[in-house]
Amino acid sequence: MVMRASAIKVGVVGAGYWGPNIIRNLAGRGVLDSVCDTDAAALAKVHAAHPNVATTADFGALLARPIDAVVIAAPAQLHAPMAMRAIASGKHVLVEKPLALSVSDGKQIAAASRAANVTVFVGHLLLYHAAVKKLRALIAEGVIGDVWHVRSRRLSLGKLRTHEDVWWSFAPHDVALILAIMGEEPSGVLASRTMGRNVELSDLVYADYEFSHGRSAHVEVCWLDPEKSARLDVFGTRGVLTLTDARQGSTLVVKPIELGKDARGAPVVTRGEEQRVKVDEEEPLAAELSAFIKSVETGVSAETDAEQGVAVLRMLSMADDAAIRRLELRAFA
Repeated sequence: MVMRASAIKVGVVGAGYWGPNIIRNLAGRGVLDSVCDTDAAALAKVHAAHPNVATTADFGALLARPIDAVVIAAPAQLHAPMAMRAIASGKHVLVEKPLALSVSDGKQIAAASRAANVTVFVGHLLLYHAAVKKLRALIAEGVIGDVWHVRSRRLSLGKLRTHEDVWWSFAPHDVALILAIMGEEPSGVLASRTMGRNVELSDLVYADYEFSHGRSAHVEVCWLDPEKSARLDVFGTRGVLTLTDARQGSTLVVKPIELGKDARGAPVVTRGEEQRVKVDEEEPLAAELSAFIKSVETGVSAETDAEQGVAVLRMLSMADDAAIRRLELRAFA
C-alpha cells in the first residue's frame, strides 16, 4: 500500500549504541512514534529528548502500537527473531546489519516478508554513503577501466561483541560493497581467522574471494587494532579508486595508470596524476532512512532488500566456513 510520508509511523527497537542516531533522524522527519529498549536509563534519555514519543521495555507492546514500520537496532543475535515477529504483525522492517547470524535465518526472513507482502530493508549503510555512490558511478563510467580486484580493510580498537565475532560485526559493510561492485556472488574463498584473546570469537579475519573472469576481492577486519581506519581500493585496468573513511570525513582519489611496453618490448606501467574527487557531505544514515521510507511508501524494493541481505550472509558464511576448515586442518597437521 502506498502511503504519504506524513502518514508513516515508525517504532525503533534499541536506544543504545547506534539507536540514538536512528531516533534522531526519524524524529527530525516527524515519523518517530515509539522506542523500545530494556534499559530504563536509555529510555529516560529518549523521553527527555522526545517527550511526545512513546517508550516501552516490551517489544510486543511496541508492535501493538499503530505503527507501519519497525527499525531493529538491537544486538545481532536478536535480529532474526525480532524481524520475524515484526513481519508476523504486518510491519515493514529495517534490520541493522547483519540481517541475521545464519543464512537459514536470513532465508526465513525473506520468505516471511514475501508471504506477508511487507518490506524488509537491511542496514548496509555504506551503500548509501555519498562517497560510495560516487565511487560506484565512476566505476560505471569506466574511469578506471575494467575492475579486476577489490581490497577492503576495516580496523579499529572496537566495541567487542559476545555473540558474534569481528567478521560478522565488521565485514557485512565490506562484503555488501564488494557484492555491489562485482555484480555477482563469488565462486570461492580462502579465509583465515585469529583469536587474539584466546576465546572462541575471532578478533582478526582475512578473506580472499574468487569471482568470474579471474577477478578477486580481499577483506581484512580487526577490532584490536589501535589505528582506526577504513579503506577501500578498487583496482581497474586503467587505474585505482581509493576511498578512505574517517570521522573527519571521506576522501576519494582516482589514481590513473597506463600499461604499455618500452622500446625493447618489456612491460611497463606509468602512473598518472592523482585526482581528488569532490564528494557531497550527506549523512549516510539520513540517506539510508530516506530510502527505507521511500520503499515503504512505494512498495518498490530497495537495493538493500531481504534478498541482498541473504546474499551478503552467504558470502559471510562461506568465508566463515573456509576459516573454520583451515583451523581444523591445522589442528590435525
